[in-house]
Amino acid sequence: MTDPRTLLERHRPRLVYDAQEEYFADSAAIWTDSPTNVLRRADGTPIAKPPTLSLDYLGTYQAQRGDVIGDTKRDYEETAAKLHANPRYANRVYGHARRDRNGKLWLQYWLFYYYNHFRILGSLVSGGKHEGDWELIQIELDEDERPLRAVLSQHREAEVQPWSEVRTHGPRPLIYIARGSHANYFGAGTHWTGHWVDRADGKGPRIDPTLEIVETDKPKWLLWPGRWGDTTAGGPVDANSPTSPGSRRHWKDPLELIERATPTKKAPQTPAPTAKVTRAADKHVVRFEAPPEATELVVATRPRGTGAPAQVNTFKIDRTNGQVEVPAQSDDDEVWTSAVAPGQGASETV
Repeated sequence: MTDPRTLLERHRPRLVYDAQEEYFADSAAIWTDSPTNVLRRADGTPIAKPPTLSLDYLGTYQAQRGDVIGDTKRDYEETAAKLHANPRYANRVYGHARRDRNGKLWLQYWLFYYYNHFRILGSLVSGGKHEGDWELIQIELDEDERPLRAVLSQHREAEVQPWSEVRTHGPRPLIYIARGSHANYFGAGTHWTGHWVDRADGKGPRIDPTLEIVETDKPKWLLWPGRWGDTTAGGPVDANSPTSPGSRRHWKDPLELIERATPTKKAPQTPAPTAKVTRAADKHVVRFEAPPEATELVVATRPRGTGAPAQVNTFKIDRTNGQVEVPAQSDDDEVWTSAVAPGQGASETV
């Protein structure tokens, strides 16, 4: 049998981001090492903060199930951007080889995001946002160690496809990351989850994350019983901050995730705006024509050719045409614009 580390590296996914994505999959240490984060008990009693707080610390102190690490500043985009800019944290995926209840070998790839900033109906409805975000990609291998099928986490559910239907880059799957929610998809487009709309345009950076191999019971922080964030669900479309990978049923048996897989659903889609961008000193002026149902315009920038997360600005609009201004990041920026309409989510980016 080939060493599992070799198999995990062979099929390490390539992540295809949305052009307007602000948060990338990074080391889980961005959460413990964030200078604005504090580990505390369920009753609010503080336990540790950086530099005492670290991934290693989570595996050594006397942990309780109600423990939580929360961000005290709430300036998620700024904090995450600073940490992502440090090569020590940027672009990581955790690889875990595991056999299911029937003895089949699966390759699991766990991804951590600083913040889930999903907007169910644009910024008009805040549901769906939460601190911390763990997502999963897993691949089943046959007896000859060839991929059979892939399963992708999508909110509380998952989607499965035979390997023959998976877009690949060599032996590696291309995984399309939905804007804000970080749900994983097999292709670009607008996706209806059954409750709300995901948009994964595939026009952002294509990232080959660094692989970190983990085992079933180590490092110990994988089994930490607390929550990676202090967000508490306030309604049916909300979500709590996530628990650790090692606390999930599909960590022990990958079939638990595939049994929750659902068919792909057709999604409604907001028509795309048209936009013309001009440069004025240190800002971009975006003149737009938006569909009449649109209530928001989203404008994202990144220096052209970089693999950095986008800087995103959202504007409420009450007319079909006008102009907005956003700060320039460099002398040569990509500028991506989309429209958002209630019940239809985001349009294609232009």
